[in-house]
Amino acid sequence: MRLLQRVFPRVAAIAVLAALGLVPATGPQAQAQTTAQRLVIGIGSIPNTPDPHLDSTANALPAYATIFEKLIESDGRGGFRPVLARAWRLVDTTTWEFTLQSGVRFHNGQSLEPGDVKFSIERVLNPATRSPWLGRISAIDRVEVTGPSTFRIITRGPFAPLLQGLTVVDILPAAYFQERGPAGFATAPVGTGPFTFVEWLRQDRMVVRAHDGYWRGRPRVDEIVFRAIPEDATRVAGLETGELDVAVLVPPEQVERLRGRGLQLGTVNLGQGMVINLRSNVPGPVADRKVRQALNYAVDKEAIFRSILRGHGRVLNGQVVGPDAVGHNPVLRPYPYDVARARRLLAEAGFAGGFEVTFHGTIGRYTKDKEIEELIVGQLAEVGVRARLEIVEGGVYIQRHIARQLGPLWTWAWQYFPAMDADLPLNFFTCAGVGNFFCSRDFDEVLQQSRQTMDAQRRQQLLQRAALIVREEAAVLFLVQTPGIYAVQQRVRGFAWRPDYLMDLHRAEVVRR
Repeated sequence: MRLLQRVFPRVAAIAVLAALGLVPATGPQAQAQTTAQRLVIGIGSIPNTPDPHLDSTANALPAYATIFEKLIESDGRGGFRPVLARAWRLVDTTTWEFTLQSGVRFHNGQSLEPGDVKFSIERVLNPATRSPWLGRISAIDRVEVTGPSTFRIITRGPFAPLLQGLTVVDILPAAYFQERGPAGFATAPVGTGPFTFVEWLRQDRMVVRAHDGYWRGRPRVDEIVFRAIPEDATRVAGLETGELDVAVLVPPEQVERLRGRGLQLGTVNLGQGMVINLRSNVPGPVADRKVRQALNYAVDKEAIFRSILRGHGRVLNGQVVGPDAVGHNPVLRPYPYDVARARRLLAEAGFAGGFEVTFHGTIGRYTKDKEIEELIVGQLAEVGVRARLEIVEGGVYIQRHIARQLGPLWTWAWQYFPAMDADLPLNFFTCAGVGNFFCSRDFDEVLQQSRQTMDAQRRQQLLQRAALIVREEAAVLFLVQTPGIYAVQQRVRGFAWRPDYLMDLHRAEVVRR
């Protein structure tokens, strides 16, 4: 009850009234009338800061996208759509020229200019900013303003994934930011998006309001509230009482029950591949490729997909991206569930009696992660691998990943959104990658070639070859493409959750009853 009182004051009140038999029959309808143009979304977490250059976590992306915009965005088919950039072209192998949309203004009335783009990109590139997006655009050498609405981005060498990297860089107003400074900007952030900033309370909520002067037309909903609700049961409770209009990452076992209660249910295969990372570049059993292959044969991915995820999501085809990504290799297949083969490989590697290993896991970070981890522990035990599961608190998890303090086994979902491109996760598999858990000189060479070729077909082939190396080396224990299950009240129209983790909110509306 204390948890409900903190997250949903109204839910707690209803619970008390229900116990007394005093809940009015018209309660949910009355609420719909009083909050008709206010959309409340329950999500696992909100941004760690209102500054979009400082947080790359998945749950932060939908909230940031209401306030800020990028130059371009993925079209979901391997190409890109204009946003703040109206047009772009490759001048030569290291020079891209962009033209901005006309008539775009920031929320403070300042016109969007090429200098704002130059400032924003350079801020992300500045190591002092400590932006987690730096790696996506680190090949940029400089940005040159060439006219009132044009600019050029020059890379240090041919860099094919430049457009993919730009899908994560939000454009900020240079003069306003420099006037207020980083701390001041974070208290009153300004962008060009469809909503303006209202309020941010750490680990609680972020509120935005419709911007009447939005250059692509005013949103239909007046206000959006993102509520940070890490507990599945609390999000479901908020749906059932009407406190929430939308909840994402709904547990699979709740789908039919919620649908039976009149809610709209949707599922999207998110652009992230859930795996168990295997730290193979340090001494120990996991350093042996046969051991890593054995672990893949020992785990029944179909059981995870059918029993735990209830048919939501998709089994990964021996690679960290799904078929919705550029660079997906259609020839690869999942490691089949083969206990006998797993035992044979372990024996060949000198571990016929198995071994003990630390397995760092999560709870609530990904759909049904703890249940999946517990199944894996049980199935590894069948082949003699005794995995000690240790759950790590979410806020510490990424820090320990970057500091190389997780593993030798640890749960991870490799994101390839928002660009939906295999380069995004594969870049972390290099010998110098963040987390530093896998090293193959052949892989590094192929990936580097893919980043330097400007021919789209050749680049696709090289990414597919890189994926083949990762599968043959069993760099990770491949599991599933994670599902994004969401529930929406009948009063909401036009909402959708996309594979790139973003939400259709500009045209969402709450219908008065």
